[in-house]
Amino acid sequence: MYLLRKLVIPCSLVLLIVFAFSRTQEGDEVAIEQYHNRVAQVVNSIPVDFHGWVGMQVPLPQSATSLLRPNALIARQYINEAEGSVATLLVVHCKDTRDMAGHYPPRCYPANGWVESTDHPTGTFELGDQPLRVYGFTRTTGLDERAITVYSLFALPNGELTTSMRDVRKLSADYQYRKYGAAQLQVVIDGAVDEETHSWILNEMYQIAQPAVEAVLDARVGQKSNENNQVGGSGL
Repeated sequence: MYLLRKLVIPCSLVLLIVFAFSRTQEGDEVAIEQYHNRVAQVVNSIPVDFHGWVGMQVPLPQSATSLLRPNALIARQYINEAEGSVATLLVVHCKDTRDMAGHYPPRCYPANGWVESTDHPTGTFELGDQPLRVYGFTRTTGLDERAITVYSLFALPNGELTTSMRDVRKLSADYQYRKYGAAQLQVVIDGAVDEETHSWILNEMYQIAQPAVEAVLDARVGQKSNENNQVGGSGL
């Protein structure tokens, strides 16, 4: 009987721990879903018209959207007639960071007939204090050859902006972060556009997309954990 009582207490503790863990997991899932909903709402609210720019939806390959399984996605061509400028803005957010891993310009554009340009090597472009990854591509259709420049950036739920797919893959391997997902921003500028105007165009496109980028960063998963630990430590 004494041995039975000794066994009952540890078993009760195990059940209590499992129950508490289950409640925590449920709370996390609710918070994550609310976060996804907020991000989707902000992405879907990206303005069609903005300071002289007028946007129109552009189609994306079905294969890209099915593989990404986006939580929210906009792909628009923006035209500024007064300035004679055109740019395409893509903003996509995935609920699971693993869905974003591997989906970036060097893989996606060649899969749709584009060839990475040797005349325009991959590099970075500084937009204020924020670097963007730069890619050049060309595509020939009959006698028509078109060149584009793609600027890309990832927004991660740990509050980081990065140009590196390595950072996305690293996050996708961490169960704490990957359920929050990740976002990718791309700005595509036609090769006929004077490169001297790229900086201004990029700044305008980033202003359009900035609320969505900030909504993704607002999860601050790791930062919130650190803040909670600091608060808990100060009370002991």
